Amino acid sequence: MDETTILNELKSLILSKTGIRTITPADCKRISIEISRTLNKNVSETTIKRLFGFAVVKHNFSKFTLTTLSEYVNDEYSGSEIFAGNSNKQHVIHSWKEIQEKATRITDFTLKGVKNRSGMPYELTISRKFAEHDFEDFFKSNYSFTSFISQPGYGRTIILGHLAERFLSNELPVYKNSTLLFITAYTLFNKEHVSVNLEDQLKEQLGIHSNDSLINHINKNYNASGGKFIIFMDGFSELVLKNDLKKQLFDSIIDFICTIEDSNSIKLVMSMRSTTWIRFYDCIRHSAFLKTKWFPGNYFNLNEVSNVPSLTEKEVDLIISKINRYDVQAINPKLKNQLKFPFHIQLYYQLKEEDPHFNYSTNITFYELISRFIQDKIYRSNYYTEKILFLKKVVQLTEYGKNGHAVSKDDLISELSAFKNAYTELLSDGILMEEKSHEEFHPREFVRFIHPHIFEYFLFIELLEKFHLKVDRSFFEYIRNEYDNNQARFQLLQWTIRFITRIGDFKSLTFLFDLDLNNYERNYLILFIAENLEYKSKFNPDTIKAIQEQGLHEAIIKQMMSFDFADSCFKDAVHVWIQITDSEAYLLVYQSLLLLFDVFSLDHKRIGKRSEILSQYSSNTWPADPYKISKAIYAKVMDVSSKNEFDLAHFEAMILNQGTEELTIEQSITYLLIIQLHFLSGDMEKTSKMIRLILNQHPSTFSRRTPHCIFFMNIYALVNSKINPGKNTDKMEKILVMLDRNKMKFRITKFSESILRLMQANQMKNKEEYMAAYDLALESLQLFKRNQLNLNCLMAYNLIIEIFTALNDPIRVNEYKYDRLCFIEDNNIPVNC
Repeated sequence: MDETTILNELKSLILSKTGIRTITPADCKRISIEISRTLNKNVSETTIKRLFGFAVVKHNFSKFTLTTLSEYVNDEYSGSEIFAGNSNKQHVIHSWKEIQEKATRITDFTLKGVKNRSGMPYELTISRKFAEHDFEDFFKSNYSFTSFISQPGYGRTIILGHLAERFLSNELPVYKNSTLLFITAYTLFNKEHVSVNLEDQLKEQLGIHSNDSLINHINKNYNASGGKFIIFMDGFSELVLKNDLKKQLFDSIIDFICTIEDSNSIKLVMSMRSTTWIRFYDCIRHSAFLKTKWFPGNYFNLNEVSNVPSLTEKEVDLIISKINRYDVQAINPKLKNQLKFPFHIQLYYQLKEEDPHFNYSTNITFYELISRFIQDKIYRSNYYTEKILFLKKVVQLTEYGKNGHAVSKDDLISELSAFKNAYTELLSDGILMEEKSHEEFHPREFVRFIHPHIFEYFLFIELLEKFHLKVDRSFFEYIRNEYDNNQARFQLLQWTIRFITRIGDFKSLTFLFDLDLNNYERNYLILFIAENLEYKSKFNPDTIKAIQEQGLHEAIIKQMMSFDFADSCFKDAVHVWIQITDSEAYLLVYQSLLLLFDVFSLDHKRIGKRSEILSQYSSNTWPADPYKISKAIYAKVMDVSSKNEFDLAHFEAMILNQGTEELTIEQSITYLLIIQLHFLSGDMEKTSKMIRLILNQHPSTFSRRTPHCIFFMNIYALVNSKINPGKNTDKMEKILVMLDRNKMKFRITKFSESILRLMQANQMKNKEEYMAAYDLALESLQLFKRNQLNLNCLMAYNLIIEIFTALNDPIRVNEYKYDRLCFIEDNNIPVNC
């Protein structure tokens, strides 16, 4: 074997052992240190650079260097005696047992390389069930070759690794007597002198004499024992070959498959990216014989050119449980859906390594994963400048996302010639893809982003540059006006929030709420902002101080006056905002909001704990002390006396003392706590009087059709439908129904809507429209249950029981009484409630 071949083999083995995919000059020092630690022998960094072509080679490598490098890889690859630099002939293998042992040693070495190069600890990866089934079907079939095909990042190499381990485990009788040779394409072909005969190269790997026939050896063993010879071939993406040499590589594989003919003794399993497979398939598409010998797998998708499906939910759960070591149910379902793309699992693992408690309710993890994916695949790759310029051009040609994610290839002609290498890698790395379409029988080629979220990232970058990196009111208005009916709008807003939190210009976030957002979007984005800030504060403690100095809490608290108790984002957001403030004033507001949720739940333990927390804060600026009201509510729930009991006169005086100015959040929370206290007392007359007093005291607030005003009006109408049915209540109902029909315009919350439905049910019951009343009450009950609004649930149960009592239906009455009793027990609600 000549020195050039020896050196190329050494380079491949060193890269496999160190887990380096694409070597850089900086890696040479690391390799030198690793060799010194392993062997206590010195091979200088400069020598390693000469070996990999980063330094000029003025003379041949010494025997010491070759021997030391051979010893370094010798622990992993027992066949490395050929690198010792001596002139002895290689030992020639004759018996099948020797061939099998050599194949197993090579497979073990390749497996170690797979584990070393894994993007996360190999023990955290899993075997894919689809691959096991596909391989078993292929093994038993008459097909000669198959390939795992996908875009980059779907874990094809890990799939082969687990299949190889399963094959070698000897646990499956079907593989008994069969032999596996797991090799990488770059160890065979990434040489200066490429042999175009695959069988010859396999014989060289296995130590078989060049005049012997590998296929004859395999067939003899197959006839004697029934054992098959399985070849796993990976590493095509690491090949550094010119296109003409790649064509020779494919031709050599095809020749080998043709040599096998109809024999079942040899099976070839390859792993290719979609772009590589397309080139390979172009070489066999005109051969009817070769196409009949190809096993496409059970999941082949022609449109995506892939037969590797995304991870299933069970597979994601299994991996997450290995990474997190706790209940997978705690993971955001949206995140789990994103982790079905295996490459994102690697990035998720990196995030968990940096922050073991990384788990958020919103898509913050999704955006972190996408950002890291783009950093890894584009910004830290070859030709990254050209790639960015090319992608910018694609975005511009889509009219900044208004014409979809695809552009005609004809429109990219000048860029394709200027950025040929960058474009080729963007296709190979699964960022872009080409597709054909027929328009009036004329075929046209298009280029599009494979993943819409990557397109949205670069679209945001383009818009940012369009506004000279300045995110102000005009930037948000531009997104509102230009992307009003575009699905990218909401994603652009989230990329914008993420950008603002990174640069620390928190005042700009307030412009977001000038947009025409629906309630879900508003609550979700409030939570998304909070989680981004909380994540940033872990690495930058000054974040909490900056948030308060820039007045962001005031802006957020103002948005929370919608009191959307039927949206989980609203409650989750309050919890997160508590984590990013140390101001007693803000903490009292947030904790009081959570007290409202506690009261709705009728959970006396939660109310008691919240009361203890509230006792720590001063409430001098509040109309009444939330702590004292919480104690009175706790006493009502537990049906015990309390020194904090308040009578109606006390609250009337307090409300009249507030003046007639615009309602503050402190006043609104106080009033709502008082209303809840009266609800628990069961005195609807006092409750109605209290609400009427509040509405009259703040005419400027309740003269406008704001979500806050509509919320209080719905509660007032609900109370009056119980105790004062008649013309005035009918009039209120008519107005509120009209507003509800235009809920998008008036931003009516789901909670207000459910209160309105309960009020309408009361109205229908009063008019003896019992079954219509029942349907509305049941609809409200289901929504209340989903959000643990147990106080409202009991109101709905009571109404349903009243309806069936009026219908003289004792069976349904008893059914709902029993259901109500079980509900109370299941939720630990005191019986007196």
